[in-house]
Amino acid sequence: MIQIKGSSTAFIIVDAQNFVLHENGFGVDWGAWKFAQQKNMIKKTVRAMERFRAAEIPVIFVIMELRPQISQAMNANLPDIPFWKHIRQMDFKKISHEEGEFQGRIIDEFTPHPEDLIVVKHHTMSGFHNTDLDRILRALHCDTLLFGGAVTNLCVESTVRGGFDRGYNCVVLSDCVASVSEEAQSFATDFIFPTLGRVCNSEELEIA
Repeated sequence: MIQIKGSSTAFIIVDAQNFVLHENGFGVDWGAWKFAQQKNMIKKTVRAMERFRAAEIPVIFVIMELRPQISQAMNANLPDIPFWKHIRQMDFKKISHEEGEFQGRIIDEFTPHPEDLIVVKHHTMSGFHNTDLDRILRALHCDTLLFGGAVTNLCVESTVRGGFDRGYNCVVLSDCVASVSEEAQSFATDFIFPTLGRVCNSEELEIA
């Protein structure tokens, strides 16, 4: 069991948006949606959120917002590897406003409550880079951060590193994150995250 103090803790959920965690998301080929389904990650995260809200632990969604006017140019700078091929080839100017809203929306299962907070990042992996996430956490007097979301070894990992670099106690909830494969998930949870903080199942948390 890992014990946390609820009054100084926040739960950060990274990129839990349709583009990555919905079967009709433009990033579905990455595999995070399939992985999340296989591991029941979404239902487990919903249960965790309900528990945290009951304990008055702030729930903070970090979302990726794309600017269609410049996304094509920005994405052209992505590494020329198979993982990014589909995104590099997309013409975001041709995506309808309705489709763009759908892709960027937080998945229905995680629909934010009025008391939840949303932090917007642009064309970056880390939830701390050029956002007000750190200022929000300082204002809430948080010293411990719980992490969930997708993709485990990309945007989640980058945000965890950002939290570590700023002196927060980081706890990654292994059942509340989804990667593109079992191998990628295990490498992050078994080797990377233990050097940046702690890793546990959400049900292994004891809230003081």
